[in-house]
Amino acid sequence: MFIFVVGERNQFRSFVNQLSLNFVQSATMLSDKRFLPPVLEITEDGSHTLYVPELNEHYHSTHGAMQESTHIFIREGLIHRHLFNHPVQHEQPELQHGPEAQRQLSQEQSLQSSRAINVLEIGFGTGLNALLTLLEAKKRKINVFYQTLERYPISVEAAQRLNYPATLNRLEKDTTVDTPIQSSQNDLNDAKLRNNTFEKLFLQLHTSSWEKPTAITPGFTMLKQQIDFSQPVTFIPEKSFDLIYYDAFAPEKQPEMWTQEIFNHIYSLSNQGAILTTYCAKGVVRRRLQAAGFQVERLQGPPGKREILRATKPYTER
Repeated sequence: MFIFVVGERNQFRSFVNQLSLNFVQSATMLSDKRFLPPVLEITEDGSHTLYVPELNEHYHSTHGAMQESTHIFIREGLIHRHLFNHPVQHEQPELQHGPEAQRQLSQEQSLQSSRAINVLEIGFGTGLNALLTLLEAKKRKINVFYQTLERYPISVEAAQRLNYPATLNRLEKDTTVDTPIQSSQNDLNDAKLRNNTFEKLFLQLHTSSWEKPTAITPGFTMLKQQIDFSQPVTFIPEKSFDLIYYDAFAPEKQPEMWTQEIFNHIYSLSNQGAILTTYCAKGVVRRRLQAAGFQVERLQGPPGKREILRATKPYTER
């Protein structure tokens, strides 16, 4: 998540360097108020979130951090983009049947499956969206280039206190066992192995270099950048994007991150058929996405939230 802080540059740097869940006394100015490191909290699904008292804002829904991220960004974003949102195939009539048509179709499918989905995330925050994307992409054999922007990243020490690996391990165990669990040594070994794997991947996401692409797994490359996206024209990426996770703090807390200029810029950086998902379903956000050129739909939200938005950049005829 992005946190807009007003103060001197050296105060910013001091805040970022000292930010951790140890809640060491570090401070800067936020609209003339003392701003302390965020507080670790447990949400209703058992996963952690962070709470910023001065903003009265959480990084995730208190009804469940993991189920919120899974619903909005994985199910309605990544999976939808992978399964349903492919370009319309403009076939030549003479090649609709026969060996040549099959060969071309096979080549197209091979190219489509091997090409990475380019993801842009606005607000790296705790790294939960990135972790869930990595795991889902690995399961579905999707190659992903994941570019994420965060002006004020949390420390590695803070990330290590988040319980996402343990929560994932518990949820995976729950969904793969239909009967009451009788813990055997094999069960315990499998659970430990899964937990170690999740912890290792999550730590890699946070320890990977900033401003430099890093291969976390053979099919998942991440580029983290410390950027103030409230000035969007300064962001000129090398790639265009297929999927955008828009996960800044709420408009009433961070209005500079929900401007028409930002959505216009995102539209210009998006491939045809690109999808943007966000937890914020406010009318002003929907209208600005539409004004930028997106086709916007309201979708059912995760527990505790009535609606979310999914915006699609339409295809044009070739």
